Amino acid sequence: MNCHSEVTINKPLQQVWDYCNNPDNLKLWLNDFVRYEQLTGDVNAPKIGDMANQTFDQNGKEFTMKEEIIAYDPPHHIKLLMTHKWFDMHIVNDFEELGPDQTKLIATADTIRTNWMMKIMMIFMPSSKMQKDHDQQINTLKNLIEAL
Repeated sequence: MNCHSEVTINKPLQQVWDYCNNPDNLKLWLNDFVRYEQLTGDVNAPKIGDMANQTFDQNGKEFTMKEEIIAYDPPHHIKLLMTHKWFDMHIVNDFEELGPDQTKLIATADTIRTNWMMKIMMIFMPSSKMQKDHDQQINTLKNLIEAL
């Protein structure tokens, strides 16, 4: 499953980058987000190889994904490897300055591995719903940043 969204945010590049990469803001725009726990590295000075847990609530059951920063080029690019026993994903956010007060965010979420259980579940989860959820989250993020 691959999801891709592009939005233009009417704020400067650095402000968009800082908001998107602040773990304290995740609960405001990620669906079902519960908590962020830094495992390695410094949350205030991220670098390639840093790891964290992101916990989500799915219908009353918590599940945790391990996040690893695998590419980091502030304020333009971040790539995360998100791992779980059922699936792995690459999350890539690219930021492009369109003007002094305008930034393009290109956000992708690409599933790179699924186990047999997830493959069965994906039969019943239309890709259009997953894309719609992804778009909704990115638009919520845009609205939050523009409200600053």
